[in-house]
Amino acid sequence: MIIKISIVSKLKTFIVLSFFILLTGCLSIKPSGVRSGKNLFESFFVGEEGTQYFIKPLVFLNIQNKEEIRLDFIFRYKNVIKDSVIVNFSLVGNNIYKNFDSLSLSNKTHKIKSKSINLLFNEKKSKLFYSRFSTKFSFLEFNRMFDNNDWTILVYKDKASVTYVSDKKSKRAIKKLQEKLFILFQ
Repeated sequence: MIIKISIVSKLKTFIVLSFFILLTGCLSIKPSGVRSGKNLFESFFVGEEGTQYFIKPLVFLNIQNKEEIRLDFIFRYKNVIKDSVIVNFSLVGNNIYKNFDSLSLSNKTHKIKSKSINLLFNEKKSKLFYSRFSTKFSFLEFNRMFDNNDWTILVYKDKASVTYVSDKKSKRAIKKLQEKLFILFQ
């Protein structure tokens, strides 16, 4: 009787350990885009339309207004560049924004601009306002933004503009995105 209990106990232990090893092995598998891009983007297979990419928010600063703008991007790609990029952005600061005339992204060699800005929502968290907007750019033009990591973001309203610049963290992220992701689309 003692021998049977010992064998059953060892068998149960073996099954539990095997299951645990299998489970932890499966949990550590991540999509290759996430791992190689240092958690800067996610990619999803969308069937006949290829792969959808989500670039996690990049932060740009306006030191004068003590505000920041956070940009994230969504686009699809399959073999050739033929689609647009959805650029969602949030302004975070002491002011609430309800509309803009245009948004411009530029680096040392290229500039793109959109005049079609849509308000998604406004909300207040603690003492800060979050104003969320969306626009689109041509993917072909947007891809050229990753030729250089020193970006400037201009938000235009009533013939005035507010400037947001790359900090060290966003410059590193843009460079890593070029090296790991956008190089695939050239």
